[in-house]
Amino acid sequence: MKLINYSIIVFLVLAFSACEDHFDVNTDPTRVSEENVTLKVLLPTVIQGTSDVHYLTGSSTSRVAHYTDDIVNGYYQMFSMSGAWSTIYLKSLNNLATIIEKAEVEGSPHYAGVAKVLQAVNVAMLADCWENAPYSEALKGSENISPSYDNQEKLYMEVMALLNDGLKDLEQEESFTSPGVDDLIYGGDIDKWIKAIHSLKARYLLHLSKKSDNTAAILAEIDLGFTSNDDDFQLTYTSTIANPWFSAVSKKIVENIFTVTYAAHFMNTLNGEFFGVIDPRLPIIAETDSVDTYIGLASYDDDAPTYTVLPSVNTYYMMVESPLLMMTYSELKLIEAEMKMQSNPGEAHAAYVAGIRANMDKLGVDGADQDAYLASPEVDLGGTVDLEHIMKEKYISLALNPEIWNDMRRYNFSPDVFRGFIEPEIDGELAPNAQRAVLPDSEQSRNLANYDANFKEMDVPMWKDL
Repeated sequence: MKLINYSIIVFLVLAFSACEDHFDVNTDPTRVSEENVTLKVLLPTVIQGTSDVHYLTGSSTSRVAHYTDDIVNGYYQMFSMSGAWSTIYLKSLNNLATIIEKAEVEGSPHYAGVAKVLQAVNVAMLADCWENAPYSEALKGSENISPSYDNQEKLYMEVMALLNDGLKDLEQEESFTSPGVDDLIYGGDIDKWIKAIHSLKARYLLHLSKKSDNTAAILAEIDLGFTSNDDDFQLTYTSTIANPWFSAVSKKIVENIFTVTYAAHFMNTLNGEFFGVIDPRLPIIAETDSVDTYIGLASYDDDAPTYTVLPSVNTYYMMVESPLLMMTYSELKLIEAEMKMQSNPGEAHAAYVAGIRANMDKLGVDGADQDAYLASPEVDLGGTVDLEHIMKEKYISLALNPEIWNDMRRYNFSPDVFRGFIEPEIDGELAPNAQRAVLPDSEQSRNLANYDANFKEMDVPMWKDL
């Protein structure tokens, strides 16, 4: 949903959100005291920080998911996502703690509720990227210079508790102050925040589906979640505060600095190579050269054809004012399709179609083109649906979003679920699919004992995926 121009608000808060590449979670340098900041100043900072985290994680996980490939450096070999780590602690969790504390003191539960939702999203990102991470002791500053790590199970318990507490806060009828134009996601619409809570709960319960059968609980949350694209949990950027994909990728192409482009697997999912049908979203997502053929980059394959696509400034995810999608109605409907696939195939197919249409509407696909795509035998499947096609559509609708990494790990990167997916060979050896990011070097230098106790190589599966 297109919301407000927030450049003035963000400029007001930039002074409070200086960023470093390697953040020391053992100190508290940017937590702003209650005496010199208001809730309306802090909220835009934490919203932008949460969106930044999705970009910073997505820039790495998009290579794992074969959305993108690196033109200069080739296929990834290791990553720590230290920028995301520092942003979560420095820009998000510290300031969110201040918002919650101040909101509870002044009797503003609506602010506290929004902050708890954002806090849950950031803690979930810690769990999903690194498995174990400092949290319960992380924000005590000099009181604890070597914070212990909470394990992934405990972090997820915190996520669900924060969402439940946030729901209670947002359901309060009275709030001394409430978010308004400073809410860069929903413009102060509390009902939309409540829908976001239920949608996020469905997502995180799905993450834990290998630990217990959460199907009924997931469907119950979906019933209370997003009902259209207007509910999407996203941040829309402006010409002043640019979409980070524009700043880091497409703008550089204009400057003749080529960094990454779309990967062969992503393009082959869209161009008919894998599924026999050309997706009408293809020319909206990628731009091709004069040959009018959409060929993605496979840097690990010396025999692969030369790539012809670029994520240019004219494409949907790469425009200066493009929204950064953190969770969407399309994703929620495709989760519903997966949950109902076995028990209620008819409703699963309806949810599958709704998820496709929602994403196509989002990207501006013409209605006739939508109808033609949905009517093709490769998509319609005779009114039924299977896991491979649900995950194909979820893969497309989650383009560049780190969430698809959770699905791929949940199904162990299986090519039976993600058609055409391969483990590349690098210098004659398989490059194992990343199950996690390695812990940032800053933890090794500043929190060594806990770093050593929690460090694992990238190919070791997480607790939630076993």
